[in-house]
Amino acid sequence: MQSASSSAVDLYLDYNGSTPLAQEALEVAFPYLVEHYGNPSASHPLGAAPKLAIERAKVDSAAVLGCYPDELVHTSGGSEGNNHALLGAAAAHPGAHLIVSQIEHKSVLATAAELERRGHPVTRLAPRSDGVVHVADVAQALRPNTFLVSVMGANNETGVVQPYEELGALCRAHGVLYHCDWVCALGKLDLDLSRSTIDLLSVGAHKLYGPKGVGLQYIRRGARVMPLVYGCGQQNGLRGGTENAFGAVAFARTLSMSKSGAFPSHARLAQLRDLLWQRIERTFPQARKNGAGPFLPNTLNVAFEGQTGIELLQQLGAQGICVAAGAAANTGSPSHVLTAMGLPPERARASLRFSLGRFSDERTVEAVMVALQRCLPARAHATAGTAT
Repeated sequence: MQSASSSAVDLYLDYNGSTPLAQEALEVAFPYLVEHYGNPSASHPLGAAPKLAIERAKVDSAAVLGCYPDELVHTSGGSEGNNHALLGAAAAHPGAHLIVSQIEHKSVLATAAELERRGHPVTRLAPRSDGVVHVADVAQALRPNTFLVSVMGANNETGVVQPYEELGALCRAHGVLYHCDWVCALGKLDLDLSRSTIDLLSVGAHKLYGPKGVGLQYIRRGARVMPLVYGCGQQNGLRGGTENAFGAVAFARTLSMSKSGAFPSHARLAQLRDLLWQRIERTFPQARKNGAGPFLPNTLNVAFEGQTGIELLQQLGAQGICVAAGAAANTGSPSHVLTAMGLPPERARASLRFSLGRFSDERTVEAVMVALQRCLPARAHATAGTAT
């Protein structure tokens, strides 16, 4: 399997999990691994180049995201950004109430649990059956001492897009900070922070063809957020530690590429996603799509009822097809996202996520269909026949 080659059939359908590093990003950033190796905080000549590169990376990244460079903090990735948003805001609002949705990434849910242990009241809102956290439910949960609401831009498992701008507007009207985990939505939904109601936003490079171990945290000017990592005052005192010049440059490059048309358009990804679902639905009558409403253009979550998602994932993997399951591989426990939507555990365990990306095409869809028909018992698609 060669997911980074357009000449080979791309059998990788876990782009929501991680993406291949763009060669263009590696080439522009590589000198900051081997040539410009000085500490960016150093005052000698070898510190000057990486420091300037990081500053330029923030300017370039801010231009893409629609914010000021000083509103961006380089992090180690989305999980750190989510931790910083919740813990940093909580430190500025001792004992105050926060709201998170039950479909958030574990880095949000675990941080909320820790804040609850420290004395912050936490409300965990369930989505409705469509997978959406409804604005009316958040409005009802607000309290006079609520300091933050955290609801992601789009769910990483189902691809269901959340009403993030409406939620931000609600929070702003009540003087509440709104944090949005944008990690999975990055590059798949349009975003202009200069026009947005989002106050705090977390992204990670490896979901947009950048390297692992680098991310960006957006903190709107005026938002009360304390540092998460203390150190020598880097990044305006908001995140201590030696800065990652390689990661910053590479991430800025892939952000710019996302705006220049280097990656597949939203329409192209949606076309492939819809083709895959049409083929699955026609071939496997027992299959059910999880979630409803607007979806990320590249994401499809399907329950193959009567099957076990983990086993199906492994069978597909034996044929070179990489997907993600709706259950934890080590325990078999159903996805917290799907169960929060009200799906029975059996359906959650029977679910697979297909997420498409840069090197996906019609041949990818065909390969998945051939593999699925080899894996699933004949009764699963006897009434529909073999897909053509």
